[in-house]
Formats: sequence, C-alpha cells, structure tokens
Amino acid sequence: MTRTVSGIVAAAVAQDVTTPVHLIRMGWDTEQRICTWDANITWNSETWTASGAEVKNISAEGGVITLPNGDGDPWLALVNSEIPLDRTVSVYEHHTSTDSPSGSDATLIFTGRMDRASIQGMVIRIDLIEGRSKKGFPPGAISPSVYNHLLPVGTKLYWNSDVLTVN
Repeated sequence: MTRTVSGIVAAAVAQDVTTPVHLIRMGWDTEQRICTWDANITWNSETWTASGAEVKNISAEGGVITLPNGDGDPWLALVNSEIPLDRTVSVYEHHTSTDSPSGSDATLIFTGRMDRASIQGMVIRIDLIEGRSKKGFPPGAISPSVYNHLLPVGTKLYWNSDVLTVN
C-alpha cells in the first residue's frame, strides 16, 4: 500500500536531526490528550495540550512518561486523586518539521496501560506496560502438534535426486 507524504513530513525527514513530537492519550476519569511540543497541537480533529511531558524508553513491552511537578502543573493533584494503575494510555509519534506541527500526521507507536507512578522531586514518573487487551490468548494456549499419520517403516521418499527411507 502506498501513501502520499505531506510536505511537512517530507521536510522533517529531510532534516539532519529531527525530534519527534509525541501525542499521549491518557485514560483518567476525564481523558487527557497531551503533547510533548511546547504549544498545543490540533490533530485528528482533537486538541493535544502542551504539557511538559516526555516519553522515554518506549518499546513494545512498555515505557516511561515523565510529567513536570512544578507550580501550576496539574499532574501531582491528578496522580494523587486518581490512581494511575491499570488506566489506558496510547502514544502517537507526530512527524513534523521544526517550523510547525500543523498539517502533519501521527502514527500509533504504543498502546497499553499505566502501571505505577512515582514522584521524584520536580518530576512525576509513570511506568507503562503493554496492552493486555491485545493478547488473543495466554502464552501456553497453543499445544504442540500431534501427528496421527506416520509413514510406515521402509517407505521410500524421493527428493530431487535423493531417495530417503523411513526408519
């Protein structure tokens, strides 16, 4: 499948150094849509609020989001009043140029749950774990194959110019 890339994404890719902007959807009682850009971003007909957040060590297994814990930042009150454990979180990577995030596109790079929060001075750290809803079955649910039909001993199998005999 091919896709046309916008001029802004093409400009971002052409730069020597590019810093991704992350859009974070957090499933608190009142959903929070925040971004790591220093100004609000409108994408997908939604506003993503500048937050001072950072996304660190994101992978398929989990990651970390840090939020500022300074005067005027709402995160400490939110984390203290609403336990983050097992709340949903999605992280999108928003490809942009350094000029403006407007008109760009985002890609979902992580979906999962918030695990725990810790307060470390001026930073609130929220650990993320993979989304359990994406698993179709537990790891031990597939049993090994059982073969009900075996070739009789002495059967000859012809493979190109080789002849194999079942023992």
